Amino acid sequence: MLVLGIYHSHDACAALYDDYRLIAAIAQERPTRVKGDGGRFPAEAAAECLAQAGVGPDKVDVVALPRVDYPRAFYKKRAFRPFPSPRKGDDLELIRVMTRQLIGDPAAALDAPAWLAQFGLGHAKPFFYNHHAAHALGTLFHTDWDEALLYTSDGGGDRVYYSLRRLKDGRLEDVFGGEADSRKLRRPQGKQDSLGNMYLHVTQALGFRPLRHEGKVLGLAAFGAPRFADRLKRFYRVEADGQIRGLAPLKEIAAEIGAIAREGSREDVAASAQQTLEDLTLESMARIVARHPAKNLGVSGGVFANVKLTQRVAERFPFEEVFVYPAMSDQGEAAGGALQFLYERDGLATWLTKRQRFGDLYYGRDYMAGADAVFRAAGMRAVASDNVAAAAAALVAEGKIVGTYLGRGEYGPRALGARSIMAAPTERAINDWLNKRLDRTEFMPFAPVVRAERAQEVFRLPDSLMYTARFMTVTCDVAPEWRERIPAVVHVDGTARPQVLRRQDNPTYYDVIAAYEAKSGIPLTINTSFNVHEEPIINRPEEALKALQQGRVDFVLTEGAVWAP
Repeated sequence: MLVLGIYHSHDACAALYDDYRLIAAIAQERPTRVKGDGGRFPAEAAAECLAQAGVGPDKVDVVALPRVDYPRAFYKKRAFRPFPSPRKGDDLELIRVMTRQLIGDPAAALDAPAWLAQFGLGHAKPFFYNHHAAHALGTLFHTDWDEALLYTSDGGGDRVYYSLRRLKDGRLEDVFGGEADSRKLRRPQGKQDSLGNMYLHVTQALGFRPLRHEGKVLGLAAFGAPRFADRLKRFYRVEADGQIRGLAPLKEIAAEIGAIAREGSREDVAASAQQTLEDLTLESMARIVARHPAKNLGVSGGVFANVKLTQRVAERFPFEEVFVYPAMSDQGEAAGGALQFLYERDGLATWLTKRQRFGDLYYGRDYMAGADAVFRAAGMRAVASDNVAAAAAALVAEGKIVGTYLGRGEYGPRALGARSIMAAPTERAINDWLNKRLDRTEFMPFAPVVRAERAQEVFRLPDSLMYTARFMTVTCDVAPEWRERIPAVVHVDGTARPQVLRRQDNPTYYDVIAAYEAKSGIPLTINTSFNVHEEPIINRPEEALKALQQGRVDFVLTEGAVWAP
């Protein structure tokens, strides 16, 4: 059975499953080349997934859909009775319509087959998933735990901003933020409760673009002092059950953030927001763990794109394993929604037996068959076609910048070797001049990629974080004896955000690092995403070619050659 998951709000995406086998998953921004693309049916992302499977839309059996905005024209009369919609405009949010009109079945409110028919999917069975359940189930499916807490935190979805689920004794329990909370007339959580919304308003107040540049705030935070943290924290209270409550309307919280931003330096404001996020989340987790002790923790939602927060959680609590879903933002909703369909179709006991840990995250469309021909046709030179990993490593050792175009693209927001830029980590100044080449304005050093065998020698990575660190979802301390040897990847606070690489996940990428270590004695290289500022990570080989032609990188490594202008 082919199950196509879609998400068409911001960070639109698609994912395709053949029953429990994930065939492809991709964010809409990758094929359209529009950063953060969304707000419409992700036709291009869906097409990439179907092309990877070699099928057309007519072969899809089920489409997993979110309860977000749909055009008013596709709503049934029942959606407006007994209460006419107060919302103006062409679109209505399905979950709010259902709640307002006391509708249990989405099919009573929305003609989903008619909406899907526009995209060649009118024959498929529609299934509507819960936003936070999709976050949580995506996380749980890629573990083998028999006991865990699943915690989600974001800017909101299905009228919920946090959720907690507990797996124990073969049962998965909604503690808070489950479907019952989504459907209550008087919703138990509000926008003011969300630390994701707090961080969003700080991002905006500092002159950055919200829902895109929160990472810049995190980067700035390392350079500041949390002078205003108490002024932010006074707006929140952590309840006995661990739920975070905002004590004032979001408008009032945003106004205070604006005042702080005018008063203080960007660095201090950012540090204050980060401290507030960490302190309140840790207090929330402490109360949760006291009530619901568990061996493992899975987290997702956009708040957990904050890699420093995950480090703090892992340091504070003795979990055997902490796992951040690699597509933690709404880019993961489509896959999680499809998994919720399978969960409801088969039941928890069967669903748990089908789980599989991620090996790699290469779930984009495979364009490799024609990649070398693209470079050759454009007149690029193959400076090496034998032992390409050793050739690329030699170039990195010489101080050159090498872009990778290896296999299928990565799922989620991190470049993990398939579409990465590699460079030597030994020169602190590279952060300035390479960012300039890429038209970036970043405040954090680059991330490192390290072979798994050497990871715990260079980084203070406990066993509990080794799995999630394969996907660059957490920071950790750098061993003191290594900090001066790899300054380009060490943050000002002595941490780094490593990708831990096993050879079976990407042999060519791994072999470059091994060959570079043989030459330099350094067991890692820089890994930064293969894109320029405000563009998504590259998808097709033509985009890698363009970067090479523009001088963004010195060379491009494919499975077949090392290419130069």
